[in-house]
Amino acid sequence: MDNTIPIPGLVIQGDGSYALTIECPNGIITPEVIDTLSRVVKELGITVHITTAQKIMLLGLDQKTGRRAIELLEEGGAGVRKARDISQPRVCVGKPYCKLALQKTFPFGEYIYKELARIPIPPKLKVAVAGCPACCSWANMVDIGFSGRKSGFVVMLGGHGGSRPKEGCEVGRISSPEEAGEIIKRLAAMFSRHVKIKSRMDRLMEKIGIEELKRAIGF
Repeated sequence: MDNTIPIPGLVIQGDGSYALTIECPNGIITPEVIDTLSRVVKELGITVHITTAQKIMLLGLDQKTGRRAIELLEEGGAGVRKARDISQPRVCVGKPYCKLALQKTFPFGEYIYKELARIPIPPKLKVAVAGCPACCSWANMVDIGFSGRKSGFVVMLGGHGGSRPKEGCEVGRISSPEEAGEIIKRLAAMFSRHVKIKSRMDRLMEKIGIEELKRAIGF
């Protein structure tokens, strides 16, 4: 297998095979993408994995089948992730679907993905939106989270999972997708300015201080 030619969208795996990721904004997949995905899987005989980040990963590719999969998927309207960027936020269904939800989440998810998803960053910043404090989308356990309340959204920073999970810290409240977008842009710029190696938001908070970070994003 030729591993010398990088193909945007293909990520080499531990066994030497490749994988690619299809983005599903708000965790939603269209009928057209479903049809295309079915065609790709049947034609190439590969494995489909639903990720914990509400995306679809195709496993067991080589460079030839990977190129073919990307070609077919993009023709069918699927978004193949090709760069290290903010990408899509993890989003619960929110109002009016969830009985517990206090806020609508899809407008936030749509705005963030449309306006911010291609902002390049060093690894890594995860974003999530939840319709209530239950945080089914783990908005309290990601770098930048927005958790619904009766009046607006709580902004939570510095959470992460992993072997040493950490809950995010509440830093303020907002009421609109545009406010969320402005916060993410400011934080992404600060993160890129201060981070030179693999890091997370909680380390940036430790480096510059929570009060300085709050002032920088308008709280």
